Amino acid sequence: MNLKILASCLLGTATLAVASISELQVETTSGIVHGFYNNSAETVRTFLGIPYAEPPVGERRFAPALRKTGKQGVFDASSFGPPCPGQFSFSNESIWTVLPYNPWNTADMSEDCLSINIWAPAAKHKKAKGKKAVMMYIYGGGFVQGGTALTFYDGNNLVQDNEDIIVVTFNYRVTVFGYPNSPDLPWSQQNVGLLDQRLAVQWVHDNIENFGGDPSRIMLFGQSAGAASVDMYTYAYPDNPLVHAVAIESGAADIITSADFTHQNWDKLSTALGCGSGKGTLRCMQGKPFRQILAELSSRSYNFAPVQDNVTVFADYPARAKQGRCARVPALIGNNAREGAAFFNLSSASINETAIFATTQTTFNCPVQHSALLKVEQGISTWRYLYHGNWSSLSPVPWLGAYHSSEVPIVFGTYNMSPLGIPSTPREVQASQYIQGAWVAFAKDPHNGLRKYGWPDYKPNGNTLINLALNNSLAPVFTSPKGWDSHCNGSVFVP
Repeated sequence: MNLKILASCLLGTATLAVASISELQVETTSGIVHGFYNNSAETVRTFLGIPYAEPPVGERRFAPALRKTGKQGVFDASSFGPPCPGQFSFSNESIWTVLPYNPWNTADMSEDCLSINIWAPAAKHKKAKGKKAVMMYIYGGGFVQGGTALTFYDGNNLVQDNEDIIVVTFNYRVTVFGYPNSPDLPWSQQNVGLLDQRLAVQWVHDNIENFGGDPSRIMLFGQSAGAASVDMYTYAYPDNPLVHAVAIESGAADIITSADFTHQNWDKLSTALGCGSGKGTLRCMQGKPFRQILAELSSRSYNFAPVQDNVTVFADYPARAKQGRCARVPALIGNNAREGAAFFNLSSASINETAIFATTQTTFNCPVQHSALLKVEQGISTWRYLYHGNWSSLSPVPWLGAYHSSEVPIVFGTYNMSPLGIPSTPREVQASQYIQGAWVAFAKDPHNGLRKYGWPDYKPNGNTLINLALNNSLAPVFTSPKGWDSHCNGSVFVP
């Protein structure tokens, strides 16, 4: 009898162990992946560095990525994949070198960088029931840099502190590796970095159910170049977006104006690297070490960014919107009140407020308000915000205010990971929780989540601009956008 009891206890223990292991071991189209619990309470499962594409190296460099094929064995998803090769050119006195908005450790860069990270509730999460809405993030970086292995992009807090959501981030190619604009490539394959993004969305759509997610409820959101990517995505895939909502933070589709039909950047770079110019240079460039390419990119002025290929990027967004050639998914779109402050040295003796305002309006607000208007005119449910938060833990100097990118750690709930060493105030924590709640409500129910949150649908003629953290307050303030937008003529800033 005692042996039976002992055997029963051992069997129960073994069953619990197997349950724990199975929760961390998930089958995907890339193969079986094994993650880990991100906290001692075992409430969040984390899977890092999952390859979603074959390495874009050798003859695959500058070409559209191929979907990763499953392999035997188990992939160890316990660490981030390397960032894609990028250019890092900001001043040592800028906010970008003080806070972790961009990857600065270039030693671990690799062309084998196309990977996905997933944070999902575990069985012990307070309410881990049913399929979860998915929040899939595209990082910024001006299309020349960026990566997911940054503390501000960690999805743990967002999953831990909210109910029934999964957070996904992923790497995509940037600079010349993502936007080569080579005369040897078909025009439809010039923006391979944007094609990486579509491949990643497809991977998540096909696999997220195995992590507990709902493939019919994927919210694509991004910031800066990531926001522009999200907006462009809605025009590139109007009939089959694979996502059910978009959140666009400080970016818009029509910030991309380059066509460069003459391939000047490519010719300049290939000539400098000894490959000559014009057609017939691709194979030579594919054989150059990527660090040699990056060294040349850093030595002169190059501009490799998405080009208007009429596949992923277009020159006629207003016309396409009026023709209904935009995915009809609800949109949350906005920007920050002092975006331009981020581009000034922190040690500046005097602050040029006129320049900060002009940069904020030219690069961010006018394109954002125009994008929002195009969606509203087509009857797409749209909400528009303006973020004002100015927190000491994220702003080493008070004049920065709500600078470009400053809302990212507030949305992710990673404000406590700031290296400045200044504790977050209770008001900052509460503001982050409120803003997180809005993004999560939108992800779960993009048509009515924000209405239930008390936010008005955006209309350019009403008090529908949602001011967040105005004077660091908790409650949103609804105002007319007319004053803030008074210098905008479409997407163009008029001083």
